[in-house]
Amino acid sequence: MSIYRDYISKKDKELLPMYRENLKIFNTIYDEIKMEKEGWEKFLWTCADIILAADSILAADFQHDLKHSSVQLFASKNKKEHFHKMIDIYEADYANPRYAVQCFGDKIGQLNSMLFCKIISLHRLAHEGLAHQIASITQLFIDYKDIYITHGPDYEKLLSLWREYDLSSKYDNLYMQLVRRFCPEFDFFTKWVKEADLTDLRYLYYFGVYVSEDDIKTAEFLNSLPAEKLQKVMKQTAKAYIDGFAEGGKDYTIKKTVTLYYPLGMERLARYLIEEIESCYGLKVCVAAVNGGNYDQQYLYDHRFDHALYLDEDYVEKNLKTIEKCYTELKDIMGDFSGTIYFDPFGEKPFAPENKPECPKFTDEQMPLNQKMTAENSQLFAQFTKRAETSYCIIAFPTPAIGDKFTEIFDATIDINMLPNQLYLDIQQKIIDALDLADKVHIKGKGKNRTDLTVKMQKLQDPGKQTNFYNCGATQNIPVGEVFTSPQLKGTQGLLHISETFLDSLFYKELEIEFVDGRISAYSCKNYEKEEDNKHYIEENLIFPHKSLPLGEFAIGTNTLAYSVSQKYDILSLLPILIIEKMGPHFAIGDTCYTREEDIAIFNPNGKEIVSRDNEQTILRKEAPIKAYMQVHVDITLPYHEIEHITAITEKGVKIPIITNGKFVLSGTEELNKYLGG
Repeated sequence: MSIYRDYISKKDKELLPMYRENLKIFNTIYDEIKMEKEGWEKFLWTCADIILAADSILAADFQHDLKHSSVQLFASKNKKEHFHKMIDIYEADYANPRYAVQCFGDKIGQLNSMLFCKIISLHRLAHEGLAHQIASITQLFIDYKDIYITHGPDYEKLLSLWREYDLSSKYDNLYMQLVRRFCPEFDFFTKWVKEADLTDLRYLYYFGVYVSEDDIKTAEFLNSLPAEKLQKVMKQTAKAYIDGFAEGGKDYTIKKTVTLYYPLGMERLARYLIEEIESCYGLKVCVAAVNGGNYDQQYLYDHRFDHALYLDEDYVEKNLKTIEKCYTELKDIMGDFSGTIYFDPFGEKPFAPENKPECPKFTDEQMPLNQKMTAENSQLFAQFTKRAETSYCIIAFPTPAIGDKFTEIFDATIDINMLPNQLYLDIQQKIIDALDLADKVHIKGKGKNRTDLTVKMQKLQDPGKQTNFYNCGATQNIPVGEVFTSPQLKGTQGLLHISETFLDSLFYKELEIEFVDGRISAYSCKNYEKEEDNKHYIEENLIFPHKSLPLGEFAIGTNTLAYSVSQKYDILSLLPILIIEKMGPHFAIGDTCYTREEDIAIFNPNGKEIVSRDNEQTILRKEAPIKAYMQVHVDITLPYHEIEHITAITEKGVKIPIITNGKFVLSGTEELNKYLGG
C-alpha cells in the first residue's frame, strides 16, 4: 500500500468532480461582477480571480515553462501569487483583518479576512499539485457565498460554517503535514533539490514560495563557492547530527528517515547534505518545506489566533480525537522518523509587530482550553515520535539581507561553525568542574544593566560520578560553545534585565523579568508607551498560553569568536538565538532541555552522569504528565559586555569567579579571551 499516492488518489476521486463544477461558478463570478467591483461583490470577484489563477497553476507543466519562459516572466508570476501579503499591499488588502473590518464591520470582517487567507493559500497548494485540498477550500468558499447571498452577513451561520469546515478538514490537513514531514513518497521538494539544474536560477520558482532578491543572491553566491568548501561544512553537519545520537545513548540505525527544513536559495547546501546523509548513514531525507523570506510576518502575526473565533470545549475534544486518529493511522512513518535538521537563516531586519485590536484574541475562558489542546497534542505527538529515539541538528547561515558585508560574514560564520570541538569541550569541562562545587550561581549586570539574579543548583549526591552541567559540543546545536543545567526552582530568585533583544524574531526593549522560587513573578518592557500594552505584548508572545513560566535552563556560552564577529560587523540584533545563546549566559523560560528525555541516562565525555534532568515542574510527569510541560522554551542571553560577574558560590560561602567584567577569569579558560581583546 502507498501511504501517500493511494490517499491522494482516493481524495481526488472524491472531491475533483465537485471542484470542476465549482470552477464554472468562479468563471461566472469573474465575468459578471468584473465591472461592478465594490463591497461584497469586489470581495467575491477578487477571490474568484485568485481561484482561477490557482487552477491555471495546477494545470501548468513547470518543466515546459522552464524551457519556454524567461526569468522575468517567472518573477512576475511569483509576485502576483504572493501579492496580497506584500507589506506595501497588505495594509489595504482583505488578508489584513484591520482593512477587512473597515470594509465589512467587526465580526464579519474577521471572518472574511480568514476566508481570504484560505483563498490565497491556493497558489502554494497548486504548485504542489494538491488538487483535493484546493477543492475543499473552494467548496468552503461556495458554501460561504451561498449563506451570504441567501441570509446576508449572518455572523452565526457563517461562524458555524467555519467551525465545521475546520473540524472536517483537520484530518486531511494533518495527514498531509505528516506526509510532508515523514514520508519519502512525498518528494515534491526533495526530488527537485536533488535533480534541478541549480545554475539556472529559474529553478527557484518551482517551489511555490515567494522568491526575493535575497533568495536569488543567496543561490548565486553559493554557486560561486568551491564545491569542496560547502561539502566540508555539510559533511560536518551530517556527522554532528549522527553524533547527537551517540551522545544521547540512542541508535539511529533503527530509523529510516530524517526531515530537513531549509531557506530558499540554499539548495546547493541542501543537496550536499542529502547526499552525505543518504550515502554515508543510510537515512532517507524528507525535505518537508522550503521557506521563503520573511516578507509576510505581520500577516502571520495577525492570523495566529484565528481559531479563537470558535474555540470551545467541544471543538478541543473533537480536534484531539482527530489528531489521535491521524497519528495512529500514520504511526509507521512517524516511527521511522529519526529527527530533524534545520538550516537557520539570519540577516533580515528583526520584526517588530503591530498589535491590532481587529485581530482575533483568546478570552480568559479560552486560554486554558487552548493550553489543554496544545499540551495534549504535544503529548500525543511524543508518543509516536519518541524523544528517547530521535535527535536534531541546527546550523545557521547568513543571507544577503545582512548587508554589504554578506560574503565576509558568511565566511566568518563558516569559521564559527567549524570551530574545534575538542578544544572547547576541554575548556568547558573546567567551567563545569567549578560550577559543580556551587550551591548557587550569582549573575550581576554591569553599567546600565540591572540584572541581579541568583540561580540555585541542584544537589549532587555523588560528585565523583555526577554533574549538573551538560558539556555541549557542536552536535545538536552548531556552533560549539555552552554548558547548561536545569536549575532548582526553589531558591532561584532575582531580576533578569536585557536592554534590547529579539526573541522568536520579535523585538523587546528594556525587558525585565523577575523570578521568585524559579518562576516568573513580574515582567515589563518599554516597547509601547502604555505599561498595559507592554505587559500584554509579553503575555501574548513570551508567556502564552500560561500566566507564568519556570526557569527551565541556565547556561554559560563560551563562543567568544561568535561574539567578536557580532561586534565587528555590528550584527548582534540580526543573529539567531542558535548563535546568540553561545555568546554569554542565557536563561530559558519554560521547559528544560531534557523534556520527555528525563529517564534517559546522559553522560559527559568525562564519564559523569548529568543528573539535573528534572526540576520541580517536570517531575510532575510521574503523576500528571499534562501539567509537567509548558510547550515553551525561550532562550534569553545576557551579552558579555553587560556582565559585571558570574560567580559560583559554595554552601560554605566560598566564591569562585567564572566571568568578571565580561571576561573569563577561571584558570584554564584564558583561551576564550583572545576573541574578547585579552
